[in-house]
Amino acid sequence: MEHETGGLRGRWHRASPGRRLTGLAVALLVATALVTVLGVASQPVYPEWSDDDELLDDLRLAPTSELWSTDLATLAEPGLPAGCRGFRAAGRIDDDALVTSTATAYDGCESPVALLARIDPTTGEVRWVLDLTSRLDEAGSYLNVVVDDDGSRGTVIGQTSLASRVLRVDLDTGTVLGDVIGPADDPTAPIEQAVGISRGRLLVALQPPERVTDDGQGLEYDSGEATPYRLIDLDDPDRSIWSGELGVYGNPFLLGSFLVVEAESQGDPTVVDTETGEAHPVPGDIGVLENAGAVDDLLVVTVTTRDGDREAVALDRSGDRVWTTPLALDGQVTVTDDCVLVTDPPSTFRCLEASDGGERWQRRVTLDEGYSAQIDSYQQLIGGSAVVVHLDSREAGSADLEGEDPATILGLSPLTGATTFSAEVPSQAFLTGLSRTVGFASSYIGQDFSQTIMTAFDLSDGRTLWQERSPSRGTLDLWAGTLVSVDAEGVAHGLRTRAEVVPPTADDATPPLG
Repeated sequence: MEHETGGLRGRWHRASPGRRLTGLAVALLVATALVTVLGVASQPVYPEWSDDDELLDDLRLAPTSELWSTDLATLAEPGLPAGCRGFRAAGRIDDDALVTSTATAYDGCESPVALLARIDPTTGEVRWVLDLTSRLDEAGSYLNVVVDDDGSRGTVIGQTSLASRVLRVDLDTGTVLGDVIGPADDPTAPIEQAVGISRGRLLVALQPPERVTDDGQGLEYDSGEATPYRLIDLDDPDRSIWSGELGVYGNPFLLGSFLVVEAESQGDPTVVDTETGEAHPVPGDIGVLENAGAVDDLLVVTVTTRDGDREAVALDRSGDRVWTTPLALDGQVTVTDDCVLVTDPPSTFRCLEASDGGERWQRRVTLDEGYSAQIDSYQQLIGGSAVVVHLDSREAGSADLEGEDPATILGLSPLTGATTFSAEVPSQAFLTGLSRTVGFASSYIGQDFSQTIMTAFDLSDGRTLWQERSPSRGTLDLWAGTLVSVDAEGVAHGLRTRAEVVPPTADDATPPLG
């Protein structure tokens, strides 16, 4: 080889000027081709999201400073007491964050608090604040908000150990529109419990007052008793769309435009169209309804027949079967917008077409010893079209930063089942958001789970881009796309983050997910 190289070098020196120029041009072309090829090969490949995906900003660089700070504890009069100053993001309205108080996140909170606020997360400006403490009393300590699809109104749900309080709120102005479930002033009246909400409908259980235990903190049931239920319109709560009774151990499901009610004794379950209130029996010798999910105009239920067989059954609004597929004894079903996912433990996943139950793909994920795999049941809230799988150690406790028992978050293409992203994150971390090139995962740390940590990772190679801890006994979350921490005193801090310029996805990138 040395001889050949030397010969080439010698020929170069002896070549004529014209041949030297020709050789130089060829060398430049080869070098350019190598640079081009190597550049494409080394260019990061990211998922190609669909236009419908609600993605976050590409926050690839760690927070460097504070944008703003707002003392949320002073929004109440005369101010929130110590130990009751937690806040969390409960939804998004345009570019604003809807924020609620979370007194139960801290030790020592003995006073009811119930604050709801709309905040511009880029400046910390409070658009409005609604103090519901006196109206909800103890029910305000467990506060949830469900935002209507158009973002103009919201349903505020508070809960005591027995009863629910439900309000409708105008989210543009922060005013209460009225009670859906009012205060329980009459001790002889049924105790109203909100057990489901979907598309402007609320399912309410009416518990007889004689079931209340002597200490007033729970309910006692006798075998064979039934509980009355009402399905009501949130904006016209006096109107019952449907009413009926269900055994005390039955579980109704309110999903999309469907209400599913289990059968009494040897009867058939019933599917109720929540728009019309029409009820339709579901034939097929179904013994137990285990869970359900809705996609478009189909309801997919997991059932056990009276012969002991397990099935996934798709129903239309009339209760007619569209398709049925058998399930293993430990198989699980998760319904997403992209496909109906069947998990066959320990780590095999099947994607079924929602329209006919046909298998689109099957994928087995390799597991390390002591690890389990499961579909993220909350992935519909993440904003990107991906089948999200968590690989967690069965022995893992609260998350740590030393890498002990790390978890893995996998993103699978709903079209093919191929891996679109994979990242190692702290144990028991869960995916909280996606951007074009970044995934965000959160986890609780510490023996008392009193802190959170957010991990940002690259969707191309899975490397960790940055990690940020919450304040002690505080929270760290994305408020409508802005990273915000809240300390134990109730002061919110908007953190300054910026995007790093990333090359566009290569031509041979992962196929579109949506």
